[in-house]
Amino acid sequence: MNQKFFCEKIKTLTLIAPRRVLLKKLREALVLIERTDAKERHRLLGRLKTIFITNKIGYTNEFFMPEKLWFANKSLILKNTTVWIASLIVHEAFHAAQFKKGRYIMPLAKLEKPALKKQAQFLKKLNRADLVQDLKTAVKHEYRRKMQNDKASFAHFRKLLTLLGKKELILKKLQNFQV
Repeated sequence: MNQKFFCEKIKTLTLIAPRRVLLKKLREALVLIERTDAKERHRLLGRLKTIFITNKIGYTNEFFMPEKLWFANKSLILKNTTVWIASLIVHEAFHAAQFKKGRYIMPLAKLEKPALKKQAQFLKKLNRADLVQDLKTAVKHEYRRKMQNDKASFAHFRKLLTLLGKKELILKKLQNFQV
């Protein structure tokens, strides 16, 4: 895999994406988290080490522990609003807290209910009851099962994780940002 990615550092968090516009959307989401709940932003910087956006189409995303790494396909970021992306980051960072407390256990589906609750709380702080309802609809339509059936994305995430660990990805470093 000889694909180039852009890389930015925001304090302790590394953002990796194949396009600059994806990094911009992540930065905007992090700014929104900071403005909405500075304590949550501080917690997530301790919980997440890397956000890695792939060049794949699809809505699949996965959190990896102990790497503290969240993978998401590019269309998940491109097709969603800053508010929704921020809520996803809060959701995924919460999984790290579950791991640290010894609650990151099988089956993984049991981890989703508390993470979804955390995500809904964040959306309520933004007065976005409409998105809380969208969250409930996604759960009702078994979005998680659809993601689990996307074997191509999960295999791709694991391959990228291996390459990242071996330092075999081409990362073009951009400036560090203070958000």
